[in-house]
Amino acid sequence: MNKGSDLAKKFIVRIKTFFDSIKKRIISRVSTDPILKGVVVISSGTAIAQVLGIILTPIITRLYPPAIYGTLAVFGSLLAILIVGGSLKYENAIPIPERDNDAEYLLILCFFIVCTLSIILFLILFLWGSYLAGIFHFEFIAPYYWLFCIGFFGSCTYQILLYWTIRSKDYIVITHTKISQSISGSVSKIIFGIFSFGSFGLICGDIIGRMVGIGTLGKKVLPKIRLTIKDLDFNKLRSVAKRYKKFPTYSLPSGIINEIALQAPTLLLSVLFGFQIAGLFSLSYSMLVLPVSLVSQSIGQVYFGESSELFRKKSDKILPLYLKTTKELFMLGAPLILFAAIVFPILFPLIFGSAWKDAAMFSLPLSILVISNFIVSSTDRLELFGFNHWVLAWNICRTILVLGGFLLAFQFKLSPVATILLYSLIMTIMYGICFILNVKAIKLSIAKNKE
Repeated sequence: MNKGSDLAKKFIVRIKTFFDSIKKRIISRVSTDPILKGVVVISSGTAIAQVLGIILTPIITRLYPPAIYGTLAVFGSLLAILIVGGSLKYENAIPIPERDNDAEYLLILCFFIVCTLSIILFLILFLWGSYLAGIFHFEFIAPYYWLFCIGFFGSCTYQILLYWTIRSKDYIVITHTKISQSISGSVSKIIFGIFSFGSFGLICGDIIGRMVGIGTLGKKVLPKIRLTIKDLDFNKLRSVAKRYKKFPTYSLPSGIINEIALQAPTLLLSVLFGFQIAGLFSLSYSMLVLPVSLVSQSIGQVYFGESSELFRKKSDKILPLYLKTTKELFMLGAPLILFAAIVFPILFPLIFGSAWKDAAMFSLPLSILVISNFIVSSTDRLELFGFNHWVLAWNICRTILVLGGFLLAFQFKLSPVATILLYSLIMTIMYGICFILNVKAIKLSIAKNKE
């Protein structure tokens, strides 16, 4: 008996020693690799924020019915499309300049653009908001025009400050703000829900969550650019805008087209079937995507690091790495996502409340899309191989096909489930084409290196 006990203790000690050695290797690697350290810190913050959001969602769904939740989904989709062009993509250039002074001018340029566009947005909504809302059946937005402008300005401001913080490599601060956004946004929605504020409360909570962190990031930025603002050289401001004009010229249209394709289902479902269906779809999609998104991002970051190194070395091992990674993603993702989609009809009423039982009807049609997105998006690196024009063309085709699919659904009066199935099939086909394009790009890159 003692002999068996000793063997068990030795086995436990060996296991503990093995995991301790792995832990030490990981810590050593992370501490010596600044890029990996940044990835780990930001990913951990994103993971915590997502987990907190998932934990608090069942409380929110019991305070707000699907129709009210759908108004937030529509509001968020419209805002997401506008935010893409909030600073004409100049914020993406902030980490690039070698000199901080040039980056500060880019920062000031971004704020100037955001302030200008916020004023223009307010005037458009004030003068023609009711007319535009009537066309797209978004009349619920009418009382909340001013919230829309605040959400736009706040989200864009946070985004600009975020890129400056990335330039400064202050990843811990980014992590803290992401967690704070998740907690404050969810808690605000719960408080407003308890006092029955309806759509207004849900939208206010969302905006609060988006804007939390601006003060934290701003404290580190404003003291540095105070002198630059005081002695602002408008000629240099124009020069900086011209130097980085490729961002509004190429990245802006591609980003807007991409965002339209992503937000089209929520917007068009609300037009075709009402806010309740949009709310049910939004919850079902988020619960399928959120749990796998962190894994997808982490694998994508690792793949990007490995493929970038092979690309610099002009190695022909990029294609085997790509095919192996996509295969492993399929073997990992497909069973988990399909299992989740199958059990959702049982879990949704228990977790989110009986009002949300119909949200599970979208899980199986959406699982096809989520699997293909999980596999292909994680390893899509066409820009790495210099095929940016392929990305733009793919985004244009995807958006046209998605909009065309919803037009067919309207013409043939398809049910909500059939409409989402059609959408999922179109997106899956497009991700399949994206996979083929990546294989083609890698082969052309290898052939070019051999020449």
